[in-house]
Amino acid sequence: MQIVIGIVVLIVILTLLAAKMEAISHQRKMQILKTIALVFALLWLYETYVDRGDARTRALYVAFKQGKTLVCDGQKVTPEHFYFETGTESFVSTDQKGPLSGLVYPASKCEIADE
Repeated sequence: MQIVIGIVVLIVILTLLAAKMEAISHQRKMQILKTIALVFALLWLYETYVDRGDARTRALYVAFKQGKTLVCDGQKVTPEHFYFETGTESFVSTDQKGPLSGLVYPASKCEIADE
């Protein structure tokens, strides 16, 4: 996000300098600044959305590591039968055979079980 802020600030400064030198009109300057503000607002909203999802996944991971039971699509997920795969942010079954074999649940579909 810091890179985006830096780029936005640089574009704003260049726009203001160009307008001061009368290389671009006042109306064009306003269009550029409005577009930059809109893009910045959309990027900020996206970043906020991603941060919330990351915080939720982190909370699930911490609860799972503390031995708490999670419920994913109606299935109880415990550290005894599952492990957390950080690359895909999902819970993967450790059972080689049996009813839990091959099960994978994305963290986005899980909740901490009420115990």
